[in-house]
Amino acid sequence: MNRIINYLILATMVFSVFGCACTSTSRSDFEENLNDKSDVYRILYYASLAGNSHNTQPWKVNVIDDYTMEVYADTLRHLKVVDPTRRGLFISLGAFIENINLAAGNLGYSADIVIKAEKPTDTLAAVIKLSQTEKTNFNLVDLENRKTTRTPFENGPINTNDLKLITENFTNVVFIPANSDNGKYISTKTLEAYTQQANNEDAKNELAAWIRFSNADVKANRDGLTTGGMGIKGFGGFMVRNLFKPADSKKQSFVDKGVDKTKAQVENCAGWIIISQTEDTPENWINTGRIYEQMNITCSKLGIGFHPMNQMIEERNFEVEANNALAPRGIIQFVARIGYVKDSSKSNSVRRPVLEFTKF
Repeated sequence: MNRIINYLILATMVFSVFGCACTSTSRSDFEENLNDKSDVYRILYYASLAGNSHNTQPWKVNVIDDYTMEVYADTLRHLKVVDPTRRGLFISLGAFIENINLAAGNLGYSADIVIKAEKPTDTLAAVIKLSQTEKTNFNLVDLENRKTTRTPFENGPINTNDLKLITENFTNVVFIPANSDNGKYISTKTLEAYTQQANNEDAKNELAAWIRFSNADVKANRDGLTTGGMGIKGFGGFMVRNLFKPADSKKQSFVDKGVDKTKAQVENCAGWIIISQTEDTPENWINTGRIYEQMNITCSKLGIGFHPMNQMIEERNFEVEANNALAPRGIIQFVARIGYVKDSSKSNSVRRPVLEFTKF
């Protein structure tokens, strides 16, 4: 009896000290009413739900008028260590642009997208002009439900019809089963590349700059890697939110846990998606991002986990070997593991308000 009383006292003390920090601050905590907003504002809100590296949200928008907008790369949000070529930056912008296209269609607009970036150092990515047309049947809920899933997946094969829905519209996409020789190669090299990157001091510092462990940091920044977004749940999530600081992510114990988690991830999936392009250009990177976003949305609708794992092509020594070993249709630009999941939770990844990245 005394032990039970002590537990109750401890629980009361914990709640009184940490209060609402018992739960993770997530996207639902920042919901806004879009009913009184302009169509352009609503389009940009849904565009901001796009997938992107480390949840840096590296986009800026200049709205010229009700029908014209310019999309820029926010270079202050560029991951210079793991993405020195800016490929990942432009892929993230491509996902953002694809969401503009999809959201515009739902609201009765056609989006004419003109890619402007020619060099990796260019900041103006695209100019988008809207024109009124018939509404598409695309459901905006699909943008809200799109998510990156970091848990282990089921190892069973992807249903043929589902795989067709994911890949059929893309000639530069291949699916590689996990149990194939190439699938085992990707699994092994992804883990090795992750381990190399996770132990790189510069990469550690860059990652720590985007860690948002505490609810206070999440509310202040509304970007980066949160416990909810990283899938750290339950008591473990509570402990991390309240007792860990971003600098703790650089400790060897934290790095080793990340390696163990990655090992479980690469060993548990149905297979790998690879997107290739004929050459490395900003336009091809943006188009890669648009393809990635479309496939991620489709997977989320089908109950299939989708997890970008690009370490194998982010680490240069692994990238060269992978392109030679896998002999893809061009140069590998994007790698993701997929597999059925039982997790039906909504996306917890937070986003910045539209007015923070947009100039009207």
